[in-house]
Amino acid sequence: MVETKDLWQGAYLLAEGGWLDGFHIRIKSDGKREYIFRLTGEGVEDLARRFKDGDAVCNVRKLKTHVSHLKQVIFGGDSSSRE
Repeated sequence: MVETKDLWQGAYLLAEGGWLDGFHIRIKSDGKREYIFRLTGEGVEDLARRFKDGDAVCNVRKLKTHVSHLKQVIFGGDSSSRE
């Protein structure tokens, strides 16, 4: 299981076979919202490490699709995965 507030990392993990298990919103001290995605699936920890190390490679079309999906989850009010 991986939790990330990085939209691009979340999209990468989804593009490589991870699952969006949920997300939650944290209100920061300045009042801004911070969205944290929880992703699960086989190998997501290794994929997250690759992303952070700069070794991530994936299909750009899949990445774009999953960036759009995560934006829809955040801004479109899709509460099906929300805690």
